[in-house]
Amino acid sequence: MFYKKITFIVIITLCSSLFAQSKHQEWQIGISASAVKFSDEDVAFIGDQYLFQIPRLNLTMPIGHNMSLDGAMSFNTIDIGFIENSANYFSMDASLRYHFDVTDNFYPYVFVGTSITDSSFKITPTFNVGAGLTYWVSEKLGINTQIYYKHSLESFESMRSHIQGSLGLVYSFKINSIFSGGGGGSSSTSCYYNQH
Repeated sequence: MFYKKITFIVIITLCSSLFAQSKHQEWQIGISASAVKFSDEDVAFIGDQYLFQIPRLNLTMPIGHNMSLDGAMSFNTIDIGFIENSANYFSMDASLRYHFDVTDNFYPYVFVGTSITDSSFKITPTFNVGAGLTYWVSEKLGINTQIYYKHSLESFESMRSHIQGSLGLVYSFKINSIFSGGGGGSSSTSCYYNQH
């Protein structure tokens, strides 16, 4: 009887783990709007306190248990009517994400990474930390938001440290054949247990 209970607990744990990891094991592509905020002290140097980018494009690749690698590009600043930006902003980002299993629809994560930014002066590297959240409204489509701090070393005179946030849509898809050798087998993402 004891072994049956242990076996039952192990099966339930594995089933829950497989279901929770399903979104972490899929590739994601996204499009979003982004905003950058500089401190009051850096406005005179940059030219603006707030800069806006549309679109911001990103691609996320799963690399392990609850881990993924994200690459993104934020394109040059555009004016949104009531706010006109005098400075341009372009960024290429790379981040390593760690995802937390919360519910079937909410997937929060934290990340560290680096960027190459260009704000009308010259290209400058930054070091980034941040957090994000994806809410899946369907099996393939989700709403993603994230905020991160980009630290620019004082030795670089072409950029200042700043905060960047984004809000947009992500689409998930699988590329199993690349890593599984094209075996054609389908892996289950959930388990069924009849309690009656």
